[in-house]
Amino acid sequence: MSEQDTPTDAPSAVVTTLTVDASDSLAPAVDERLLYRSIFQRLFIRPEVGAIIGIVGIWTFFWAVSETFGTVGQTFGWLDTASTVGIMAVAVSMLMIGGEFDLSSGAMTGAMGMLIIYLVKETGELGGRGFPLVIAIPISLLVALGIGYVNGFVVERTGQPSFIITLGTFFALIGLKLGLAKRFVGQIQIGRTDEAADFDFFRLIFAAEWERNGHELEIRDAIYIGCFAAGCVVLALAFSELWFKRREDMQPAGLVMFFVGAGLGVGGLLGLHATDGTAANAALVAVMAIGGFVGLFGWATWRYELSVGHGALSLDSQMRRRLGLGMAAMALSFIVAIAFDSSSTNQIFFPFTTQGVRVILYLFLAGIGLGVIAMASQAALSVNAATKFVVTSMLVLAIAIVALTVFVDSSDTKFRGSLFGVVVAAAVMVLIWAVLTFRFEERRTASARADRLGTRLLALGVLLLVVGLAFRMLFITAEELVAGVPPAKTSVRLLWFILFTIAMMWVLARTRFGSWTFAVGGNKEAARQVGVPAGRTKTQLFMLVSVAAWFVGLLVAFRINSIQANSGDGQEFIFIIAAVVGGTLLTGGYGTAFGGAIGACILSIPAIGISSARWNTDWRFLIVGVILLLAVVSNKFLRNKAEGIRR
Repeated sequence: MSEQDTPTDAPSAVVTTLTVDASDSLAPAVDERLLYRSIFQRLFIRPEVGAIIGIVGIWTFFWAVSETFGTVGQTFGWLDTASTVGIMAVAVSMLMIGGEFDLSSGAMTGAMGMLIIYLVKETGELGGRGFPLVIAIPISLLVALGIGYVNGFVVERTGQPSFIITLGTFFALIGLKLGLAKRFVGQIQIGRTDEAADFDFFRLIFAAEWERNGHELEIRDAIYIGCFAAGCVVLALAFSELWFKRREDMQPAGLVMFFVGAGLGVGGLLGLHATDGTAANAALVAVMAIGGFVGLFGWATWRYELSVGHGALSLDSQMRRRLGLGMAAMALSFIVAIAFDSSSTNQIFFPFTTQGVRVILYLFLAGIGLGVIAMASQAALSVNAATKFVVTSMLVLAIAIVALTVFVDSSDTKFRGSLFGVVVAAAVMVLIWAVLTFRFEERRTASARADRLGTRLLALGVLLLVVGLAFRMLFITAEELVAGVPPAKTSVRLLWFILFTIAMMWVLARTRFGSWTFAVGGNKEAARQVGVPAGRTKTQLFMLVSVAAWFVGLLVAFRINSIQANSGDGQEFIFIIAAVVGGTLLTGGYGTAFGGAIGACILSIPAIGISSARWNTDWRFLIVGVILLLAVVSNKFLRNKAEGIRR
């Protein structure tokens, strides 16, 4: 019925129809864009959530089986490897989100490095052009932009798959690298970068290194503990602000409780950091737990509405099955941990030792148990407060079983101290959260003011954690120097990796070009029909990958001072795998730059972890293959769950 046909004196029956109760099955569904999603739901639907879980799992695995993995030196090792791979993985993720591939990206890194060296190499019979780097760098950048433009232009004009077009570029670059290297320098290796007159100036930009043992800071631990504790507190407050409903009248008594609890928590953390894994940890953990509970309960009492009506416990059949399976898996994990000798290096069957089998079985069973119970806890959110509290308490019990296993079965300080403290802290936080969600009212509608404050607190909390960890890794104390802590160093490559990732995250999330990238990757023709310059956007994405390859080639040229003709060949598959592991779809339109960075870190950890565990490094490619398969399956599972949450 048109607006003109609508009667001005509508009968009461019409009014009744328009005001039908929302619970009626015939009532129209509410637009999903108007529904409020909690912080956990918003985090869960992120594409990189599977990669974040994966990096925690694989890091924990190698930390558990190796004596040296997890030290500052080893951490710098895999981060340095991840830096150059990560820059390319982030750029490739952007291109894949746009719905295209670039199989020439690996060969291009080597080609750009060779070009830069040739341009600065001294002239002579087997020399180069003798340009200073201030001229060679812009020339090589223009060449890289040209290659990216040609790739994008040909793909757009011919309509052929980018897989085929860039495969041709890949072989062309391989041939050019090998042929021109032999033609101009008479061998397959070309060097040296330091022949440039202005090498020392640019070395500080592209190859500077930080020697940890040369930077002593006695207040390092105070800064680290302070930032870490403050970060944890701020994150807890951020989650609370994004989860609970604000009350109209604030309660000052709750604020007093918050400061008292925060003081107890920090005191317990300082004491736990100073202990060596003895039984005193139990008392300090208790102090931290009490402090955390008092502090967060006080904050919630000050700011949030009390819950009205908790409902009765209601466990459906699926929830009961999940809880039963989860607790059975946790019990089996405890049995495995006790039954196997944690110090045995005897080989059970090739290539696994008793220790390795124990860790694999334990992590698998404990992971299954915690995951299934967490799924039950997520499902309980939509039932009522009582059910949610009981099911979440079961999750606390499962985490406590992990802590008990660590404390009873381990004699190593790093397990009884560090790991035990982390696991117990996790159990305590989940328990506190269960109590708070039972006691206080959850938000059901969006609040711009609360969301803005919560988001800012979330960013501040993450920043504090990063700053604390940075001080812990970059500086050394006099006590550690006397103890003979092995030297560790990192390079400016890591800083470039971080900056590039942040820049691409901002581009995807905050710019029109980022929106166009998702649009052309999801449906190119539909994007074009609504005014998106699809061809230009895809060409620019190819040029972005070329610029990243140019920059990585520059970093490699400065690091090793010479490059072989086969440098970078085959690395394009590593870049694509890192993007897929990070949650980017092969079909385009879905993914994040941060996921590509996490994927690069996941692929870099085994290279260092296998060596530190003293395993045969020939097996690293097996691990990479397994990681890829698990990532594809888990990302598909998580994406389906995310779609369920969206509904």
